[in-house]
Amino acid sequence: MTLAPSRLTELPEARRKFRFELPSGDAAPKIARTVVTDLLALTGHTEVIDDVSVMVSELVTNVYLHTSAPVVRLDVSVQHSRVRVAVWDDAPDSDPARRLTGPGESGRGLCMVEALASRWGVYRPNAERRTRKGVWFALDHRSRADVVPDLAWGP
Repeated sequence: MTLAPSRLTELPEARRKFRFELPSGDAAPKIARTVVTDLLALTGHTEVIDDVSVMVSELVTNVYLHTSAPVVRLDVSVQHSRVRVAVWDDAPDSDPARRLTGPGESGRGLCMVEALASRWGVYRPNAERRTRKGVWFALDHRSRADVVPDLAWGP
């Protein structure tokens, strides 16, 4: 799967936010990495591809391993010097932060997210209905002199 525009200047300003869904399963992390890598390459954020790819893979893997969600949804926001990704699941009561300190093999992926991300957290938009949660990260990166200058990036 690849994203369509052949030139960076063809991306309209309103397309700074992307959402996609894919079936949860053992292939979901690879599919998510491929889509996000293409998106970052098309928007000129090549220097963060490796770190974002690792974090996306870890969060999508957590959905596959620790929830019964049939679908994984990703929201990706690409700004001038920041990339933000949220990975949504249907297990609002699970606590990813707790796995950071647990013994054994579990939780190492979130330790990687914590080490690589500028910020990360858990978002529960409908706490009273307890229908879903999103684990998100933001990655701020260096000066963006390589971005096409005529794109007006917001804050």
